[in-house]
Amino acid sequence: MNEKDKVLVGEITSAHGIRGMVKVYPSTDTPERLAEIQRIYLGDDTSLREIESSSVQKSMVLLKIEGIDDRNASERLRGVKLYIPLEDRKPLEEGQFFIDDLIDLPVYTVEGDSIGNVSDILTQHVNDILVIRDEGKEHLIPFVGAFIKSVEEDRIIVDPIEGMLS
Repeated sequence: MNEKDKVLVGEITSAHGIRGMVKVYPSTDTPERLAEIQRIYLGDDTSLREIESSSVQKSMVLLKIEGIDDRNASERLRGVKLYIPLEDRKPLEEGQFFIDDLIDLPVYTVEGDSIGNVSDILTQHVNDILVIRDEGKEHLIPFVGAFIKSVEEDRIIVDPIEGMLS
């Protein structure tokens, strides 16, 4: 299975209860999306597992995964990343983006100067921050309309304020 064929949706943080449920920290700002999934990959495993039940508990998601039937089995999954097949991703609304689609995109200023490629996105409570790297330099640009002028299929255009790229 190619890494591009699956999408990271969360990470198991702990066991929950005695019947094999796990607590998951979601990789989305909408935990309810994770609670709606039907099937999942556990880490590097190439076989899909069915989700038997799910619920949202504050900012975490509780999942009962097929084949994980007791606390010992769920404890062994601590730290395992969860993925869904790419085709199971829900469509986004206008102005929303999947983090995986933004990673490695080249970033240019409105004047056309290249400032590097997106290497990471820091998800914050107020707004996300693009981490842009170029030749050992790292730039942090808030992912807000004041700085991000457009996100296209093959590039991101930014309008940084003075000193932001120093």
